[in-house]
Amino acid sequence: MVFPLDLRIPQWCTTATIKVNDADHGIASAGEIFKINRQWKNGDVVTIHLPMHIYKNTWHENSVSVERGPLVYALKIGEKQALVQNKKDPENYGKSYVEIRPTTPWNFGLISRSDKEFSEQFTITKAPSITNYPWTSTNTPLTLTTRARRIPEWGLYNEMAGPLPFSVIYNENVPKQPEETIELIPYGCTRLRVSQFPVVGR
Repeated sequence: MVFPLDLRIPQWCTTATIKVNDADHGIASAGEIFKINRQWKNGDVVTIHLPMHIYKNTWHENSVSVERGPLVYALKIGEKQALVQNKKDPENYGKSYVEIRPTTPWNFGLISRSDKEFSEQFTITKAPSITNYPWTSTNTPLTLTTRARRIPEWGLYNEMAGPLPFSVIYNENVPKQPEETIELIPYGCTRLRVSQFPVVGR
């Protein structure tokens, strides 16, 4: 039977390769609709390879997000969990709730890099195995590590992360703290989240 098969290549994939029955059939670009129009038979197999790369998007106050393929990454933050008795408005929100607070620093700025160099500052580490439930900070299947600096002026405000510092922080305003290695994990594996990072100068 002859009929067309249209494949939409996601915008995050710069170059996709398509095979039919293990034979190369073509290369497609981000956002492209790749058409395969051929005589099909039972057992035909179409394979699409979608390589993922690390890239950034710019957001509020010129902050940047770190993304790889379809996933957004967030800072890995230590957690302390406690059960709190709700004495203020238990009728509306229940008698108790779980409160999660950070046990590790979270006020980091990424080191400024050009768009061309951005992905080079990250190291990818894959877990040796994947659990049945990977959506926790300890079970994440993949981690990105990079260098960053703490921004002391960026602290808690009203028990939440304060207003995001404007990027880029230059010259005399560059935080004097030494560079540290931080870990980023998929957004869906976090409960405390920093996924839009200020950018600080070198």
